[in-house]
Amino acid sequence: MLILQRMYCLVSHKSLRSLFIPNSRNNKVLNFKEIISMRTDSMPLLYHSLTTILDVLEKPENKNTDGVKELLDIYEKVKDENSKYKAAGEVKTHPLIVLEGLDGSGKTTVGNRFAKKIGAKKWKTPPESISHIRHLFDDNNNLRTAYYSLGNYIAALEVEMLLKNCPVVMDRFWHSTAAYAIAQSIQDKGDMYVLPAKGDKIYCWPEDLFKPDIVLLLNVSEEVRLQRQSRRTNVTTQEELLNSCSEFRKQVIEAYQNMYNPGVILINGDLSFGAVLGQLQKETSSLLKK
Repeated sequence: MLILQRMYCLVSHKSLRSLFIPNSRNNKVLNFKEIISMRTDSMPLLYHSLTTILDVLEKPENKNTDGVKELLDIYEKVKDENSKYKAAGEVKTHPLIVLEGLDGSGKTTVGNRFAKKIGAKKWKTPPESISHIRHLFDDNNNLRTAYYSLGNYIAALEVEMLLKNCPVVMDRFWHSTAAYAIAQSIQDKGDMYVLPAKGDKIYCWPEDLFKPDIVLLLNVSEEVRLQRQSRRTNVTTQEELLNSCSEFRKQVIEAYQNMYNPGVILINGDLSFGAVLGQLQKETSSLLKK
């Protein structure tokens, strides 16, 4: 049972049965790198490296899916731009500040005001460069997480080129992709998966992804969140689930709080707008003085 619980959202029901049926010849305990490379319905539900994302998107059965070729082309273009930037000897001199939280927590509004206040550039994931094809992936259960995951790497390449001139405030990054993917896997196959325990390597930041200097999690009550989200016109399937399923919300929030290297710093988003800005300034003051 302990082994099964540690496989929670990274292998398929079929894979679990073949690996762990008593007396099976293939019952070794896998290490973390082996686990994250495995597939659920032929797709990993969470990606811890760029290579695993590209491997999936470039599979014959996926590469002709609407949006995939354009997504990969945009990644290659941004990667080339970033390579030229690094070849010129440019280096980061300002911090990357990430704001995380549930849909409707106020990240965008607070982030815009905070960025203006500290003279930072505002960015987001998925970045604008791929936002126009987001609708092609949001309801695609197989490739949704691959799209958001590659979006993190594209945004990282873009942001890295901005940090020479000013700080960047990012609306979501890898922590959101991971928290939602983990919670979704439990929602989809709750009979097989449980929320990984705090300290599990699944919560650790990918080694090959540009790391933020600080991650701030806006934590709001459900009443406040729903009030804010009611102003939106476009709601994804996953956002609808967030509104209708308290257990899903709980799992997303707990997954956020379990993240490490870097972890998240909780910000009380129920306070007044000015008070929330004050908390953000307090938590980032040492970074902005450098």
